[in-house]
Amino acid sequence: MHDKADLATLDILNMFGNGVSHLVEGSDIDRPRNAITLTFGFHRRFGHFDVFFEPVPGQEHTYGIKSFLEPFLIPGLPVQRKLFLAENRAIDPPLPRFLALHRAIAHILYLSAAGEYIDKILKDWEGGTEIQVDGSTELGRLVSLRLGWWEEAVH
Repeated sequence: MHDKADLATLDILNMFGNGVSHLVEGSDIDRPRNAITLTFGFHRRFGHFDVFFEPVPGQEHTYGIKSFLEPFLIPGLPVQRKLFLAENRAIDPPLPRFLALHRAIAHILYLSAAGEYIDKILKDWEGGTEIQVDGSTELGRLVSLRLGWWEEAVH
């Protein structure tokens, strides 16, 4: 059984990639096609949509790894890499569809500045900041989140 946040996430995935949610439901979330091995720092950046993979035309399993962040925040990017594939193909590479979906979400968060807004709300919600005397802390939003608004609003 999915909770409301899970259902909302699946709905959002289907908005960006029609019919993609069935590929990540239940135990399918842990299939190799939905996996990629990254260093800890890149995994965190990838999870926050700070880093994305852009396919290199005409070169199978080869991607430009890019970011919208300032270059000094992620040294070495952009860079081009070919995914390592086992010779016997016992483990499938990540689905290009998933990497494209991730890239689309990264672009939307960057272009809309929604990512920064969401990060700020979540940081405030987790107690990462104190209430600011200048009125910049969104008290109404934080109270709503703590009272359960988050679960109701995301579905």
